[in-house]
Amino acid sequence: MPKQTISLCMIAKNEEKYLEQCLDSVKDLADEIIIVDTGSTDKTKEIAKKFNAKIIDFKWIDDFSAARNESLKHATKDWILVLDADEAIDKEDLEKIKKEIENAGDIAGFSIEQRSYIKEYFEGAVGNDSEFEASKKYPFYILHNLVRLFRNGIGLSFRHKVHELVEDSIKEKGLRYEKAGIIIHHFGSVKEAGLIEDKVDMYSKILLRQLEDDPGSARYNYQAARMFLGKNDFSNALKYFEKAAKINPNYKLVFSEMAKIYLQMNDKNRAIENFKKSIKQNPDNPSPANNLAVVYMSIGKFDKAKEILEEQLKRHPENGALKQNHEECLKNLKN
Repeated sequence: MPKQTISLCMIAKNEEKYLEQCLDSVKDLADEIIIVDTGSTDKTKEIAKKFNAKIIDFKWIDDFSAARNESLKHATKDWILVLDADEAIDKEDLEKIKKEIENAGDIAGFSIEQRSYIKEYFEGAVGNDSEFEASKKYPFYILHNLVRLFRNGIGLSFRHKVHELVEDSIKEKGLRYEKAGIIIHHFGSVKEAGLIEDKVDMYSKILLRQLEDDPGSARYNYQAARMFLGKNDFSNALKYFEKAAKINPNYKLVFSEMAKIYLQMNDKNRAIENFKKSIKQNPDNPSPANNLAVVYMSIGKFDKAKEILEEQLKRHPENGALKQNHEECLKNLKN
């Protein structure tokens, strides 16, 4: 079997601060670099040229998938690796990527763990290090698993105007992907406040426009709810979570999301009601039951909490949260 090759496909606009770090981290892996530029006015293109990137100018149309798919059109290698300019990969993971694609068999793609660093913890931690080096010492992050490495030439494409995914395309074709033990370090959340606010505003507008185009999508209603929740607009967050639940009660942990909002509103009765719905819809996931037990503990109903936790521990004996809350529950029952 011939050596497998990789096209690095990116979209970028005004990313002069992070792009060099990103490209430098994967320059020994990518056989070609394709950057779709959506209107940079800084040194983004100059930096890209230093790495012999193929630069394609693309008019921004408020659609991340459209820009991503434009980059895929120009890819000529066996595999596609998708990164954003504010991301980077460790050298040891480059070797893992090579091994994964050489031994992929019939796998269409690989999901990769994205670590997004939290600004509050990250500020002041960098010192003389680059943010990439500092990230290895201060592992405060939010995790996501996303398919960012997949085969070229089999008709895969991104879906959704925002929070775009290639996973839907893989599933539509009856193909499969696997989780790879690879990490992408993401620094988007540690950018200057103004840049983050601009990005949030742009995402919000695209999300709502996408929802207008397809109001019957559980995914789009759920994302709209998350957006309003991020703005502490509980009323609209609940409204769109409820719409998502009506369309598809099994979509993620939608009832748990509503329960958590009711907890923030100090309405524990409705929180309990929604955690119970979440348990019913997700009987194999211990999280809703664990959360329900915590609510019962908060109102002094330790017997009820104990019953729930012990039932879950029979099915998930190694779950750390369940074990910890069960111990706390027993302590309170003894007192």
